[in-house]
Amino acid sequence: MIDEKLANNVFKPSAKGHLAIRPGKETDGRLKLMVKWCPAGLYREGDEGKVSVSLDGCLECGTCRVICGSDVLIWQYPDGGEGVQYRFG
Repeated sequence: MIDEKLANNVFKPSAKGHLAIRPGKETDGRLKLMVKWCPAGLYREGDEGKVSVSLDGCLECGTCRVICGSDVLIWQYPDGGEGVQYRFG
């Protein structure tokens, strides 16, 4: 049911991206929590224990900002007209 509702949303990616992992922080334990806690499932842990993030489908919910903080992530609001556009129904 959640996947069906998420499928209604429209995602317009930003050319510059609104979220990035700070260099050298790819193995931070808080990022490993995001592998489990990101509601959109955007975080993945690789074979070497490094975490990566894909911006495709980001809900801009702020979960990663709360768990990781600005010392692990670089986050900024997407420019107007970019990012997630919620569709209800």
